[in-house]
Amino acid sequence: MKCMHTKLPDFLAKVQAAGKKLRPETKVSIKGLENIQTAKLASLRVGRIEEEIVEVTEDPEITEVVVEAVPFNPEIIYTIITKGYTADGKCKKAILEDLACSIPTVEHHIIDVEEVVDRRSAGPKQTQF
Repeated sequence: MKCMHTKLPDFLAKVQAAGKKLRPETKVSIKGLENIQTAKLASLRVGRIEEEIVEVTEDPEITEVVVEAVPFNPEIIYTIITKGYTADGKCKKAILEDLACSIPTVEHHIIDVEEVVDRRSAGPKQTQF
C-alpha cells in the first residue's frame, strides 16, 4: 500500500521540486489544498503531475507555475463538525451539521488560457474544449 500512495506533504514537496527542476528561480504555488490536513494521493497520478509541471516549465517564457486542485463535483456536501473543548483539552460536545458548498467549475480557472491540454481520464467530462 505504501508504494501506491503519496502522502500530502510529500506531494507538496514534489510539486515544488518539479517546478524548480529546470530553473530554480521559477515560482511555484499550490491552490485548493490549503484546508486539507492529511491525505494520500495516487502515486501514479502524482508522477504524471510532476512530469506535466516539468513540461510546462520547458517553455523559457514561463516564470511561474500555479497548481490548482479543483473538486471534480462542483456541488459537494460537507459535514461540519463543531467541537467544544474544556480547559483541560477534553472534547465535551460535538454537533454535526450538513453544509452544501457550490464550487466554480473548471471553466472558471481556465477562461483566459491560450492552450488547454486535457489529459483527464476517459470518464464523463464536465467540459469539452
